[in-house]
Amino acid sequence: MKHFSLLLLLFFSFATFSQKPSYQEVLQNEILSNEIQNTTDAQQKPYVVMVSIDGFRHDYAQKYGAKNLLTMAEKGSSVERLIPSFPSKTFPNHYTLVTGLYPQNHGIVANSFFDKVKKEEYRISNRKVVEDGGWYGGVPLWNLAQLNGMCSASYFWVGSEANINGLLPKYYYPYNKQTPYEYRVQRVLEWLQLPEKTRPHFVSLYFSLVDTQGHEYGPESEEAREAVLYVDEQIGALRKGLAESGLNVSLIVTADHGMANVNKLINIHDDLELRKEQFYSGPVAMIYTDSPAETEDFYQKLQKKDNLRVYRKEAMPSYLHFNKGDQIGDLILITDPPYTIIYSEKQISEMENPGGTHGYDPFTSKDMGAIFYAEGPNIRQNFKLSPVENIHVYPFVAQLLGLSPITPVDGKLEVLAPMLKASDGQ
Repeated sequence: MKHFSLLLLLFFSFATFSQKPSYQEVLQNEILSNEIQNTTDAQQKPYVVMVSIDGFRHDYAQKYGAKNLLTMAEKGSSVERLIPSFPSKTFPNHYTLVTGLYPQNHGIVANSFFDKVKKEEYRISNRKVVEDGGWYGGVPLWNLAQLNGMCSASYFWVGSEANINGLLPKYYYPYNKQTPYEYRVQRVLEWLQLPEKTRPHFVSLYFSLVDTQGHEYGPESEEAREAVLYVDEQIGALRKGLAESGLNVSLIVTADHGMANVNKLINIHDDLELRKEQFYSGPVAMIYTDSPAETEDFYQKLQKKDNLRVYRKEAMPSYLHFNKGDQIGDLILITDPPYTIIYSEKQISEMENPGGTHGYDPFTSKDMGAIFYAEGPNIRQNFKLSPVENIHVYPFVAQLLGLSPITPVDGKLEVLAPMLKASDGQ
């Protein structure tokens, strides 16, 4: 436990020497966005708390002995491997989980990308853009609830800070990675003790630590293991609080993607001359060209590269659902672990600081698979499904809430419905 204690010390280093904000100070950051109250009908419906543990690979719980998650699997249902949408990146998949749409259909196609019609860039580090609802398609779960007269809340989730369809979650927080995890759990449990008229029935909650440590040290590292166990403790505290609430509440714990080791680089600088705004790097890279002729020229040149698959947008494999929309590059470059794709004047082929990453094709790289655990009064016990795509989470959560999607989605209820007790699955 020595290393575990050291991790906690480092993780909460900002909290030492009286720097840690009090719970009341953090609470002041909460935003009340609307005056929606639960209708009489909504007050009779169940509750769902959905947690994302960013970067939690499908095998981490067993590999590292995450006892609370393993207990969830016994007391409820699970999926052998939750298959992310392509590309297996954080922002596209978090938004897929709450919309039931493939990234090409909801518009958040990568963590950073360019829209050729808007002639603007979306980048996760740009707070103004992240909070602009004009980038986000679909009807996220917090809006689906509110459009049905049901309150919702979010303690961090992609899209939850943006005005989408004219709504935000009734209660939400601007993202702050340093917010202590126990504060987040405490507030979720407090939301569920509010008066019936203002109590959220759908709550989202997000943790980033497992992803952070996986990137920095790799998925097989001691640091990744310690992060898994620390976040598992938070899930334990949340499970305990939900059990004591007396509410008809289902808990879902999931993730956006897994993690793979990365140490090699594919540098396309020697093959092409690109402007900065034309290229977006990663295990899946995108190039935005100025003309069809340039697209063809670049395509032919990149065909010669080893360990690289190059596709024109319209020729992308159909199973990836990534071939339409103004946000997707004209050329998509795909590699496999342990490679990632860069554009650099430096002649480098090995990473200075190897670690972990994600973004790879989730159908050919199983390490991209994530977790999905569900536990509650209407969930079957000790039941496991074979691998499932994450587009199907949305209609499943809607069903648990007693709601139905109000616009077409890519996911299907029947895929996860076997997890429901018989009367709920029909």
